[in-house]
Amino acid sequence: MFNALGNYFNERRRGLTKAAAYVGSAYFVGRYISARIEDVRTTILQERAARENLRRRFDQNQQDISFTVMALLPTLGAHVLQEMDVEGVTQELQSFSKVPKDKTEHQHPAAPSESSVTSSVDNHRPDTDMRSDNGSVSVISSNDGVPTELSASSASWVDQFSMPSSQAHLSPEPSGGGTTSTSPRSSVGADLSDSIITTSSMSSSAAPGPSNTSTSPDSHLNSLSPATRSKAELWREVKMLTFTRTLTVIYSVTLLSLFTHIQLSILGRSKYIQSLIQQERDERIREQLEYSTSVYSLFWGDSSLDDFETDELEESETVSEETERKYLTLSWWILHVGWKDVGERVRRGVEEVFEGVSLKTKLTSADLHRLIGDVRRRVEYEVTFEGKERRINFLSTLLPPTPETLQHVLTQGGIPPWLATAHDPKFDAFLEETRTHLASGSFERVLEVCLDRAMDVLFRGVEKHVFGSHGEQEDATMGQEPRERLAAMLPGLARWCHLALEGLPNELVDALADVREVSAFSAIIYTSYDDRFR
Repeated sequence: MFNALGNYFNERRRGLTKAAAYVGSAYFVGRYISARIEDVRTTILQERAARENLRRRFDQNQQDISFTVMALLPTLGAHVLQEMDVEGVTQELQSFSKVPKDKTEHQHPAAPSESSVTSSVDNHRPDTDMRSDNGSVSVISSNDGVPTELSASSASWVDQFSMPSSQAHLSPEPSGGGTTSTSPRSSVGADLSDSIITTSSMSSSAAPGPSNTSTSPDSHLNSLSPATRSKAELWREVKMLTFTRTLTVIYSVTLLSLFTHIQLSILGRSKYIQSLIQQERDERIREQLEYSTSVYSLFWGDSSLDDFETDELEESETVSEETERKYLTLSWWILHVGWKDVGERVRRGVEEVFEGVSLKTKLTSADLHRLIGDVRRRVEYEVTFEGKERRINFLSTLLPPTPETLQHVLTQGGIPPWLATAHDPKFDAFLEETRTHLASGSFERVLEVCLDRAMDVLFRGVEKHVFGSHGEQEDATMGQEPRERLAAMLPGLARWCHLALEGLPNELVDALADVREVSAFSAIIYTSYDDRFR
C-alpha cells in the first residue's frame, strides 16, 4: 500500500511540485501585497492627519493674529487720536463762533477770504509752528500722553459741522439784552455753517485797513486779531489734519496687521516644528519600550533607536519664552514711533495735494478718489537720484533701523536690560528673517493689495455717510453724479477714523484679514521649513 502511494506521488511529483510552488508563491505574494497596501493605507492616513494638523494649526494661528491686532489697536488708536486731535482743533474753531458777532464786527469790520488769509499767513508765518496751545496737531510729537474720551466731542462737532446752512439761517440772531429760544448747540452749528460757506463772500466787500505804525513782520502778525488770523489757520488745519489722520490710520493699521502676520507666522511655524519633533521623540520612546520588553533585547542591543540628530534638531528649534517675548516686543516700534513716520509722509502728501482745494469745492466720489490716489503716490513712492520713482518698503517704519534703537525698543517694551543686551541667536535669526520678508517682492505685492482693500473700505463708508445725503437725490434727479462740498466730507472722515480704530467688530481689520494674498503670504512663511529637514 505504501509502495503504491509512493509510486503515485513519484509519478506526479513534478505536477505536485509546480502546484506547491504556485500555491506558496500566491500566498507570499498575497501577504506582500497586503503588507504593501497596509503600508500605503497607513502612510495616507498619516499624511492626511499631518495635513489636517497643519491646517488646524494654521487656522488657529490666523485667529491668533486677528486677536493680537485687535489687542494692539487700542494703543495705536490712542496715540493717533491724541496726536492728531481733529476734534480739539474743531472745538477751538467753535470757540470763535461763540463770540458775539457785534463785538467781532466792531473789532474787525471784514474778515479776509480763506485763500487770501491763507496766503498772507504763509507769507508772514515765522519758522516756528504757530498753532493752538493744545499741541495736538503735531504729527511728529514724541509725547505719549494719556488717551482722552473723544467720542462725545466727535459726535457734537460732526453734527454741528454737517448742519445745512438753511437751518443755520433759521436761528435768530441774539440781541444785546434779550434771550431767544434757540439752544446753544444750534447757535454754534449756525455759526459753523455760516463760517464754512461764507468765509470768502463776507470779506469780498472790504479789506482790513493798513496799520498806522511801521513794525517788524512778527509784530505786524501779532497785531492782527487772533480771531481773524487763527480762524483761517484753523480751517486749513482741520482740512489737512482730517485727511492726514484718515490716511495715517489706513497705513498704520495695514502695516501693523501685516507685521503681526509675519511675526506670528514665524512663531507658529517654530511651534509646529517643535510639535513634530516631540511626536518623533514620543514614537522613538514607544519603540524603545516595545523592544526592551521583547526576547531579542536579552541577546542583542539596538543602537539605531538612539537618534542624536533628532535631539540636536530639537535643541536648535526650541524657542524660549524670553526669545518669544523679545520678538513680539518689536511691535512697540510701529505703535509708538513708526506710525509717526508714516504720519509725516502722509502730512506732506496731503499738503501738496489738498493745499489748492478749497473747502467750498464740490467734489464727486471719483474726484475724492483721484485726490487720495495722488496722496498715495507721494506716500508710497520716492524719487531716486536718477529721477525715477521707486516704491518704498516701510522697513524703517516696522523695525528699528539701528542696534541702539533696537535695544531702546526692547527696554521700553518691558524687557529687562540684561536680557535685552544678551546674545540670543534665535532672536537674531527671527529678526533677520523678518527683515528678509519685509524687503521681498511678495510683501510689496501684499501691501499694495491690502492698501487697495483698505481704501475700498474707506470709500464705502464715505459714499454711505457723505454722498448718501440729500444732495445725492437732487443730483440723481438731474442725471448728474452726486457732489458734496469738501467741508461737508470732513465730519464723516473724522467719524470713520474712530470706527476704524475703536469699532467692534472692526470692519477694516476684518477686511484685511480676508484678503487672499495675506493668507497666501502667511502660508508661505508658515510652511517654509523644508530646508531644516534635508
